Amino acid sequence: MTERVGLAIDETTNDLRLTADGNLALVQDAETVGQHARQRLNTHEGEWFLDTTAGVPWLNNILGSGYDPALAEGVVKAEILDTDGVEEITSFSVRFDRSTRGLVIHGVNVRTEYDIEVEV
Repeated sequence: MTERVGLAIDETTNDLRLTADGNLALVQDAETVGQHARQRLNTHEGEWFLDTTAGVPWLNNILGSGYDPALAEGVVKAEILDTDGVEEITSFSVRFDRSTRGLVIHGVNVRTEYDIEVEV
């Protein structure tokens, strides 16, 4: 069963989220693992100046000159599995959207080190 504890990141803007009383929203345990995996997928390779090797090579390897579904799936799965606390991917779906020329990642659930399945 997928558990959605709450998000500290606004899924629309990928920015910090505040609670109704104005405090910074925080997550813990299994949800931190799912949130970390989401953040890793939203980071482009070379984007973080302290480690230019961190992130997904979206433009160079995945969405560049030709879309390779096997390569895209492999890179995304590897990034998720390399996230601290992820034990396994329990469901996964990815597709290329030709109209936006982007990759749509949905239906991704992982089992965490807390033995709880969360949505990425």
